[in-house]
This record gives sequence, structure tokens and C-alpha cells, in this order.
Amino acid sequence: MTKTKYLLYSLKLNTKGKYTYWYETDNKYFNEKKPPKHILDNINLEVDILEENKVIKNPWLEWYSSDIQRIITKNGICINYLKSTDDIYITKQEDFKLLEVYSYLVENFDISKTIEFKTIKQWHKMVFDTIYPFAGELRTVSMSKGTGSEAWEWRIDFLKGLPDFDKFLQEVSKKEYDDIDMITDDLSKLISDFLFIHPFREGNGRLSRLICDIILAKNGFPMIGLKLKRSDNYIQRVHEGYNCDYEPMKELLKAKIEEELMNE
Repeated sequence: MTKTKYLLYSLKLNTKGKYTYWYETDNKYFNEKKPPKHILDNINLEVDILEENKVIKNPWLEWYSSDIQRIITKNGICINYLKSTDDIYITKQEDFKLLEVYSYLVENFDISKTIEFKTIKQWHKMVFDTIYPFAGELRTVSMSKGTGSEAWEWRIDFLKGLPDFDKFLQEVSKKEYDDIDMITDDLSKLISDFLFIHPFREGNGRLSRLICDIILAKNGFPMIGLKLKRSDNYIQRVHEGYNCDYEPMKELLKAKIEEELMNE
């Protein structure tokens, strides 16, 4: 496998003329171009380059369907502008684009504006426009994921819940919160309902966390990004939300916010 030198930072952010640098190793911003010693001590100096056999030279010719969202590989990879069937590589590209959109919205989003679902579609397009040909579009296929107790199918008719979700999203984005219990109460429902509907072919989890973070930021709370651990039982909490039991998701959100507040 071909190797290349690891970049010390993956994104530079200009805030009022002052630059901060995003270090993937610690998942946070630092002011220094040269990262702190604890990063250098643990940094992975090499990163894999995409293998030649994972590249599809012309997916538009090799894959054909009347519905672009149905074009997938045997392991479930959607057709993409990256021409790749490497899930890890695609995920990294998605993460980089998501981070760019986070940074852009932090600098440019008018927090006084009401957030509507059409805004979420714009954010989806911003994140995935260079990766998927269906960025910003509603899904046109039923989807399933997981096995056993974590198995789930998102049917097309779930999209009928979008008008009610849009109404609730606007209500939440108009509110002013100063209480953790109140904001996590609404955000747990918002995230669970969004993931139940699963509006997009790809990227629903990332968009749900982006929505959550922007609403937190609008109200002066830390953006948590849901830095998930295996012990958080996130999927189980999501499935409880599908059954309209939002308390498990609320507990997780509240714990993440309180953790960030303690570290400030």
C-alpha cells in the first residue's frame, strides 16, 4: 500500500483575523501551527492512499439505473464522485467536508434566523455536493441497516413525517433556552424524529448532529458534536427514540453538554 506524509493539521480557520488549526488527532482546534507535544508524541505520521483496485474509472458507465440512488456496490457503497468503493476513504472525505461546513456556519450563520427543513437540505448539499450526485435531495429508496436488535428499515412512507418535523424544527429554532433540561428535552425529540424519517440517502447522522450543534450554539451552549463512545449505547438510544421514548437520548445529550461545560 502506498503511504504519504500525514498533514499536521487538516483545516485552518480564520476568526477575526486570527487563525486556529484543526488537529484530527485530538479532534479540536489549537492556536499553534505546530501542535502541542502530546499530539506529536502520539501522531500517526502516515495515512493510507486509496488503492488502485478501489477506484472505479467511470462509474457512470459501469453502473446503470433509472434511479441514481439505487446504484450501489455489493457492500452497499453508493455511487460517488470520488469513484471509490473504499468506505473508510469516503467516510474521511465526508468528515472533512462536514468540518468545513461547521466552520462556515459558525462564522456566517445568522442565529436570529428560523431554521427550516429547506435550510437542512442546503446544509446537506454543502456537505455532500462534491461526493454524491444526490446531495441535497430527499431519498427515493427504502433503506435498511444493522442486524439483530439493531436492525432497522427506513421506509419511503416515513418521509410523510417531514411536514410535522419541519414545524417542530422551526418552533425549536425560535425558542430561547437557558436551561439544559429544556433544550435537551426538545433536541432529543428533534434528533430522534429526524433519524426516524431519515430524509437523505446518506449523511443523516452527520446532519442530525449538525442541527443539534447549531441550535445549541444559538442558545450559548457548547457544540458537542456527539463525540460518541461505545459505552454511550447511541444506537440503542436512537431506537428508543423511534418508539417515542426520548429520555435515553436526552440523558446522553445532557451528559455531553455538562462534560463540555466542566472542561471550559
